[in-house]
This record gives sequence, structure tokens and C-alpha cells, in this order.
Amino acid sequence: MSEVRVNNIVDFGGKGAPTFDNGAVISGVSSLGNQAKIGGNVTITSGGINVSGVTTAATLSGNLTGDVNAGFLTATSTVIGSGVTINAGGLNITGVVTATSFTGDGSTMTGVAMSISPLAYNPDVNDGIVTTGTGIGITFDHRILAGSGNVTLSIATNAGAAGTTVENFGVGSSVTIAGRKASISPSNALTYGETYHISYPSGAFTNTSGDVSYVGTAYTFGTKSLAVQLWAWGGDQDMGELGLNNRTKYSSPIQIPGTTWSSFRGDADGLMDVGRENSQFNKTDGTLWAWGLNNSGQLGQNSRTYYSSPVQIPGTTWTGKVSGRGQSAAIKTDGTLWAWGRNDYGQCVQNNTSPGYSSPVQVGSDTNWDYVNGKNMGCLATKTDGTLWFWGQNEFGQYGNPSIAHGVSRSSPTQVPGDYSNHKGFSIGGNNTGVIKSDSTLWVMGQNNNGQLGQNGPVNTHRSSPTQIPGTTWKAVTFINSGACALAVKTDGTLWAWGDNTNGNLGVPSLAETAKRSSPIQVGSDTTWDKVGATGRSAAAAIKTDGTLWTWGQNNKGQLGLNDKVLRSSPTQVPGTWHGISGTYSGFSDSVMALRSI
Repeated sequence: MSEVRVNNIVDFGGKGAPTFDNGAVISGVSSLGNQAKIGGNVTITSGGINVSGVTTAATLSGNLTGDVNAGFLTATSTVIGSGVTINAGGLNITGVVTATSFTGDGSTMTGVAMSISPLAYNPDVNDGIVTTGTGIGITFDHRILAGSGNVTLSIATNAGAAGTTVENFGVGSSVTIAGRKASISPSNALTYGETYHISYPSGAFTNTSGDVSYVGTAYTFGTKSLAVQLWAWGGDQDMGELGLNNRTKYSSPIQIPGTTWSSFRGDADGLMDVGRENSQFNKTDGTLWAWGLNNSGQLGQNSRTYYSSPVQIPGTTWTGKVSGRGQSAAIKTDGTLWAWGRNDYGQCVQNNTSPGYSSPVQVGSDTNWDYVNGKNMGCLATKTDGTLWFWGQNEFGQYGNPSIAHGVSRSSPTQVPGDYSNHKGFSIGGNNTGVIKSDSTLWVMGQNNNGQLGQNGPVNTHRSSPTQIPGTTWKAVTFINSGACALAVKTDGTLWAWGDNTNGNLGVPSLAETAKRSSPIQVGSDTTWDKVGATGRSAAAAIKTDGTLWTWGQNNKGQLGLNDKVLRSSPTQVPGTWHGISGTYSGFSDSVMALRSI
């Protein structure tokens, strides 16, 4: 073909499409079809070909010159042949989802680059991010490498533009790059109710071939409280453990004064704050508050006086906390770990078993602690490097270190073998632990007298090494009934239970209350479950994606929040919209705390 001039053609190609060569001149072609081939000294004039939305790309070869705008949505077989010449601005490949293969020496391909664009942001507009170490992420349409410049976090103006700079993050130093995602972690907690602006210059990131991105970008997001109201019910109220400044018993939710309570982490694990007969919760300003039983100094008041309403633990930089059987632990924004209260099993991690501490004492000097949880007389915590550590009582090997004999307590942090980087959550029962790893596998350890390890085998076979529960789609887990049974949610939104069924706490009415399940059984058929928790020693709770709260099991103290004391063997809805829930781990109180979204 000596010359081809085609104007306003939507698609040129397809089955039997011609090959353009021998000096053909192509102009005005809107879309080049799947099987068309261009090669052999073809000239493409300015604006000549716009290849867009092509599933299988054309083959470009020969002495090709001119203006080619590729714009593939999915490009599975784009080939740039040997000897192809593409001048500056000649080839601009954008929006490629599936990687494109380029062959040829590329020596004459001047001004050629693959632009990369952001696909998603975390957090997005109006998402909540409230604590140090929570990554702000930008996901691109290609795998990326570090370029040059800074990612800038600033206060947004009313117009959504950058205002006062909060912090700069060097792309080659303090920005984490993994695959297609770039993440930053602010040094200080972000402010509630503020609007933030993220920006980075063109060339801050490149594709994996080293081509500079020609896309600089910015986006704006706002911070908001994940939950602002704290409600309580159930319990004996002997120690004022509901925080309501009285000893009145309640079988339905009653609000604790204040509207700035927060779990910070936004997940069920972040709400495990109800101990034996005491509770601790954060507020959005970084303060930590406690109330209830204080016989071991677990309220951190430098005394052993109980309080029936919230009292502040000194400090304004707390990010997470946990209450156990007489001991407490918490992490500050600087990554330090602190403990106080009962210490007969080394729970305060001071390398001793002194009578205890009634004020917070720092655990070692490490500054990379990330999250802490505990029940009974021990704790489990993660560091930012993905390692998992335990201390305190280890009666059944519940902390997953087989080198430590059952019954041997630890008064200093001891590492759990294995890689727990980017774990999705963990839960501690009375003498059990469950961890969901980054690959959505669920691992359990500890006591197994009721089949609560879910191994579909004989009970009373305790495990001091992490043992996998079948499946690779686990999302959330918690132990209830002092660890005698477990609840878990899968990524498909289904709810599962196993272990002891006393008082119907497995949530399956067809099972006898004396039945024990040593393997997971599905609870109902709903596929909208999101979070799981406990409402006391032998009662369970779960929250759906729509924020509705459902409870079942023992109800002798009104711990189901249903305004009665009638046992339920299947999930029953508690009025309202809720964010998370936690209850006592044993039968000393059966008090319940829940965060309510408003």
C-alpha cells in the first residue's frame, strides 16, 4: 500500500485486518483494531492513530515514525519491533492495567515514557485515620519505584488545596513502596475533624522500567471519629464497673457520659478493654480513662480505690490499651509499652514478680510496639517489625512458644516464633490465642478441653505451637466463655463458631447446650457479618456490615442487652447502630461495653 488516508473510522482492524507497510501514510484513524499490523517504513502523521480500549493490541514494527497515542485499557500483546523509531511525544501509553510487553533494542525510541496514574487512596475522602503509624497509601496502576521529591502532608484550605505543611516524607527514605502502593506514616496522630491534603510532584515515582511518571497528583481527605459514644450494660455492678457512677444493674444499653470515646484502631481487636470487673477506653484526644475494680492498682491511679465513673490515667498520648485479670497495658504514640496492676505472674513485664504497680511503668526501652491484647493473667503484643511477643501466665502454652513449658510464666517479653507481619488481628481468651496472618489463615494455640482449637480431633489435646484452622479466608476471630469457644468471620461474610456450647453460645439452636464442636460450624446463613466479640463469660456478640449488633448465649445478668434475662441460642438484634463491642472474659461480672456510631 503506497498511501492510506482514512478519516473518522471508529475501528480499523479485526479479523482479516490489513497490514500497512511500504511507505503507507496513515492519518485520521480513530481506533486501530485488534489484529491490524503496521510496519515496513510506515509514516503516521500527527494525530494519526489513537489506539484505545483495545484488548489485544496491534503489532508495531519496521521504520515507524510519527504520533502514536496508545492508551490501552488492557494490553496483552503490544510489540514494538526492532528498528522502530518513535519521536519525542510519539508514544504515550496510559491506563495500562495488564502489563505490556515491549521487544526491540529501543535505542531510537526517544521521548518515550509510560505514565503511571494513581488508582486509589487510603484513606479516601472522609475516611477516618486517627493514630500514629496508620499508613496513608496511594495505589498506582503500575508497579512503582522511588523517584525523587517529597510526599507532602498538609492541612487543606477551604478550597481543598495545600495549606500549612504538617510533614514531608522523602520518596527515597521515609516513603514505603511495595508493589503498586506507596505509603507514609505520620509522626504524630492526626487531629479529629480536620481536613488534610496529600501531594507529590511529577517524577516522585517511576514505573519498574525507570521511566519517570509525568503525573503529579494531590488528594484531600477528612478525619472523623470511628465512634463517639460509649454504652454499657449487664454485670453485677458491685464495683461500679459500668462507669455510670452508680451500682444499678442494667439489662439494656445505657450511655456513659461523653461523646469522644474511640477505639482508635477501628476493629474488634481494638475494643478488648473490659477486664475482670474494670474497664479502660481511649478518647479521641489521646487520653486514657478507667473505672471499676482497682484492688491491684489496675486503674493506674497510684491507689487501690475503686471508681464507679471514669478517671483519667496520666498522659495524653495513649494509642491502645488492654485490661486483664487485674493488670493493664497500653502503648503510647512514641511506640513505648507501659504496664501496671497485678504482677504475680510477671504481667507488668519488669523482670520480676513483685506485688504489683498502681501507676504505669515502662516496659524496656523499645519504641516499636504496635498493638497489645491480653486476658486472664497474660498479654500478647506486636511490634512494627511484625514480631509477636508474650508475657505473664502460660499455663497451657497459649502464647505459641513450645520452648516454654506449660505453667512457666514470663516476666519479660518473650517472642513467639514465626512471621506475623501485617497480621489481620488476634484474640486472647482465658487460656487461648488466635491469630489471623496476612494471608488470611487462622492459627490457634493453648487450651483445648472443649475443642476450642477447632482441630476436629480429640479434646484436651493442648497445643503450645500455632496450629492452623482449615481455610484461607478468615477475617476476624475472638474467644469467649473464658476461651472455651471461639467465633470467627470469613471474608465472604459468613459467621462460624466452635468449642463449648454451654448456654447456646455457639449460636446454633439445633445443637444441644451440652454439645461441643471441635471444628467450625456455620452460624445461620447470612453473609454480612463483619466483627465478633463477647458479652461476658458465656455469651457472644457479632456486628454486621450495616452496623447492627446481634447477641446470644447466657443472659442471667442482662449481658445480651435485650432488656430481659432470657437465654438466647441464636443471634438476636440489639437496637441501634454499633461500631464494636467487648465484655468480661470471666464470670466475675459479665459487664459489657460497646461503641456506638452516631
